[in-house]
Amino acid sequence: MLRLLLLLCLSCLLRPALGQEAVRLQLKWQHAFQFAGYYAAAQLGYYREAGLAVEIVPGGSGIDSVREVVEGRAEYGVGNSSLLLSRQAGLPVVALAVIFQHSPAVLLTTPAAVAGGVGSLSGKRIMVEPHTEELLAYLRQEGLHPGSFTQVPHSLKVDELMSGKVAAITAYSTNEPWLLEQAGFSYVALSPLSRGIDFYGDNLFTTEDEIARHPGRVRAFRAASLRGWQYAMAHPDEVVTLMQRHYRLPHPRAFYLHEAQTMRELLRTDLIEIGYMNPVRWLHIADTYADLGLLPRGVAVQPLLYRPDPVHDYSGALGALAVAAGVAVLSLYVLRINRRLRRALAASQAAEDALRHLAQHDNLTGLPNRALFADRLEQALAAAVREQRGLALLFLDLDGFKPVNDALGHAAGDLLLQEVARRLLDTVRGSDTVARLGGDEFVLLLRSVDTADSALAVAAKIGDSLRQPYLLDGQPAAVSASIGIALHPAHGATAADLMRHADIAMYVAKQHGRDRVELYRPAAPV
Repeated sequence: MLRLLLLLCLSCLLRPALGQEAVRLQLKWQHAFQFAGYYAAAQLGYYREAGLAVEIVPGGSGIDSVREVVEGRAEYGVGNSSLLLSRQAGLPVVALAVIFQHSPAVLLTTPAAVAGGVGSLSGKRIMVEPHTEELLAYLRQEGLHPGSFTQVPHSLKVDELMSGKVAAITAYSTNEPWLLEQAGFSYVALSPLSRGIDFYGDNLFTTEDEIARHPGRVRAFRAASLRGWQYAMAHPDEVVTLMQRHYRLPHPRAFYLHEAQTMRELLRTDLIEIGYMNPVRWLHIADTYADLGLLPRGVAVQPLLYRPDPVHDYSGALGALAVAAGVAVLSLYVLRINRRLRRALAASQAAEDALRHLAQHDNLTGLPNRALFADRLEQALAAAVREQRGLALLFLDLDGFKPVNDALGHAAGDLLLQEVARRLLDTVRGSDTVARLGGDEFVLLLRSVDTADSALAVAAKIGDSLRQPYLLDGQPAAVSASIGIALHPAHGATAADLMRHADIAMYVAKQHGRDRVELYRPAAPV
């Protein structure tokens, strides 16, 4: 009987709760494709399958998504990286997932308003929405402190900018520029990225109380939401149709399709799984706030980041089963299980760290994987812009790996890849990054490289190292490498541009005979 009750309990933990739990999701803006994943989760039944009835509440002028959630009018919300500031201010917010790997926040103004530089906005009226501290931080770096201009509540329209009622407005690069272009209005977009301020955007969040009282619901809501986002980014046309059918949309279909397209560079779903957030990246954001005096130096970011509590879940479920069964022996058994779980949790923390490492590193070579490399590249680009220095990206593909793998076997091929990784690490500096993208493709990030000659010299050294003979389980082998190089800022300002251009240069090296290095040239054949 006891075993049966325990099996029933555990099976309940693995399936959604019966019935539909009603919750609200507070958006930070009016309906737009920037929230498409939540619409997909609602209309395609993902929330329903998770046992949830979700009401999606649009934002508007004067609506603060953080306040709505903290004060209990919604269980979940969409917010900016300023959640860090809210947390430091004592609000119990917890970030569940990151949607935009790069914030689309920009400041839109007119050419005339900044004819003398960004400082020309001093004394002017700027329409500002809540929680846009990254834009205020950008203005501060440009010499404009909050008291040097007049902040006006946001109307969620571009009309005030077009009519001259305000000199600038906070906006999203994916939205308002399209409206201005359709109206034939000349504008200037000022981005924090130009000052190395690279924040997350549109973060899904909740509160500590929601996590403590409804841990299963939080997990279910998060999973269903991310499932919706995966579908939305893979099927934008279908989801825009779905949005038009079920929500009141203020703009034509072309607006939302354009928004979906421009969002791809910001979500980076080709490199990073939707929802992924890196504690190191949050530390970088916190440091930027600290540089501007908005946060104390060294503030902890871990309390902001969501982490499930398995002990709470199991003890609650087993306790409820004990009451329902009314069997005293089961209660004693629960106490024993809880003690074991607590001990197991304490012992499984060196394990949690190991799992985190596995999620960010290649299992075979131990090098950073694609996701971690993308994160490091973005941070390096932000630092390069801020410090006005260059960097180089090297895309490397082994020549002759397949014959070695076919002739000596996959085990020998794995040994070869491990040795290649070791040689690459021995060749570069500790501040540089070597990553394995998959197969026999590697990528290297060289920080503080200001000239093409410097990058070419490193690449030549790498080629010489990889060209040396290998001994794999007593069997000799030889490979070489085709290497493509892209430089920042000469060959691209974004991670996507640098990756694409270094890849193009690598294929040029392949076409020109392999075992060589090529620097990206705009006219180079693909």
